[in-house]
Amino acid sequence: MKLSIVIVNFNSKKLLLNCVDSLYKWVNNCFDEIIVVDNASTKEKISANDFDRHQKVKFYSLDSNFGFGAANNFGVKQAKGDLILLLNPDTLIVDDSIRDMARYYSGKNSIGAITCLLYSADDKTLQKSFFGRFQSLLGLTIRRYNYQEINTSVDFMPTDIVTGACLLIKKSLFEKIGGFDQNFFMYLEDDDLCKRLVDLGYQNGVFLKAKIIHLEGKSSEFNKQKKDYYYKSQDYYWHKHNGLIATILMKIIRWPYKAIKQARK
Repeated sequence: MKLSIVIVNFNSKKLLLNCVDSLYKWVNNCFDEIIVVDNASTKEKISANDFDRHQKVKFYSLDSNFGFGAANNFGVKQAKGDLILLLNPDTLIVDDSIRDMARYYSGKNSIGAITCLLYSADDKTLQKSFFGRFQSLLGLTIRRYNYQEINTSVDFMPTDIVTGACLLIKKSLFEKIGGFDQNFFMYLEDDDLCKRLVDLGYQNGVFLKAKIIHLEGKSSEFNKQKKDYYYKSQDYYWHKHNGLIATILMKIIRWPYKAIKQARK
């Protein structure tokens, strides 16, 4: 099966170029194309000329920032591969295990979306926010995901959610569910995608024999607007999947945490 890699960029030129270089270094023979979608970067301008030495890169520049999900939908639409690997620009490939993940996934019709192990910059510290269970009222204020322990004795570990920072899915399946819900500008669009896959009977999970480096948070600025995007996305996600009453309860439970965060600014 052909593999297309889609990377959405926003003001992350250096990280993006390093990511593409790492793909060529380790898995050049694994993918057929890299589709880079620039989401109207404002500070770090990038163009097709930056990829002159990488013939498999197809560069697209959007006129406006339509959000993470919308830009990925655009990129997938351009893709010719049977498999789609969504990657953040702040990721680095460190070995050829992405090839093993693609091979494993291509023969599994019951699997919806998968990710691999995501490590911090030191290549030793395993991150805790790249997979987990769906949000619940009980675990809402603890962390975005309810962390699950990793069972290293198996190749594949089922889970509810896998991160959009590194997400492998069949293009036909991505199109079947309508891609990302573009009502999410930023955050929780991957949770929503995974929820819709599970609702259709697919199983998401982590392929434990593959890994990448994720320089988490380095591809965007930390500011109040990002937190506002998260709360807006969370409100929409809860109303969409859990209904009005559950959304109201979620906001009540979230309020003290949100108030403390705002007081610290």
